[in-house]
Amino acid sequence: MIDVSIVLLNWNSSAVVLDAAASALAQKGTSVELLIVDNGSKDGSLEELKRRFPDARFLEMGFNSGFTGGMNVGTDEAHGEFVLWQNADLILSEDYCTRAVAAMRAESALGAVGGSVYLLIDGSRTSVVDACGYTLSATHRTVLLPTTREMDVVGVSGSCPVFRRKALEDLRATAGYVLDPWYFTYGEDVDVMLRLNLAGWRVRFVPDMHAWHVRSASTKPRSRFYEKPDATQVHHLKNRLATIIKTLPMSLIWRRIATLVATELLIPGYLLLRRPRSLVNWAAAWCLIWKERGRLLRDRAAIQGATAGSSVARLSALLRK
Repeated sequence: MIDVSIVLLNWNSSAVVLDAAASALAQKGTSVELLIVDNGSKDGSLEELKRRFPDARFLEMGFNSGFTGGMNVGTDEAHGEFVLWQNADLILSEDYCTRAVAAMRAESALGAVGGSVYLLIDGSRTSVVDACGYTLSATHRTVLLPTTREMDVVGVSGSCPVFRRKALEDLRATAGYVLDPWYFTYGEDVDVMLRLNLAGWRVRFVPDMHAWHVRSASTKPRSRFYEKPDATQVHHLKNRLATIIKTLPMSLIWRRIATLVATELLIPGYLLLRRPRSLVNWAAAWCLIWKERGRLLRDRAAIQGATAGSSVARLSALLRK
């Protein structure tokens, strides 16, 4: 059996995806398969990937199905005991998968692991931390927890998480999906990490797993939120709200309700000062949430109904860190 299925998602990422694929196939000490999901690229990257990596399996969507659509298809086609979701702009160290497999086989309760992700600047690997294990603030923003020791966390970087396939199957059994296809992109990883914790799986940060990441290769590198395209802003805003609705147990909602409400009331003012046009995106996000409210509440009922009290207590403790 294959140890790790690496699902690499490509969408017009010719500047970075070839290096990403090469790092996936350069893994040592464990067996891997590379599944390249292409979201209808028009920049020649798919053709070049096929030429350079003929041993990879290619899944051609023919259109932009978003991160959630592409990764769901790749995950469904994976044959490995573990599944790694790799961004097109991310380079894996050659022992990334070996360390992930060792950690997860040592502890059967681990549903996901992830490592230290550093910035890739002008093609050079740096020691500047881009992502690591995280918790969530009272405003529902990720808070990085840089450390040199292994630790259980709320989540790990969505650019290169490694999952136990059984854990992903548990998520699908409860909600009907692994990644919520309605999210399309942005914030979908936080939703998955919270649902893993609620399902009784643990998420582990393993600092000796190293990777290097160029952020937002498909849009604007290192851009601020209000500088991102309008559609991206809408996805960010609506997906954050959807995750709160679906995944936060009632005890955590009551603990954080004042801060969450205050945050939503302050966002319009912030956007008005930074880029008034973004107020339209904020309103659009709320309209989409209202239209989707029935399905979100049904998913919440399914997720919360399958959650044990011990899982809520453990998640609550992680959120205090």
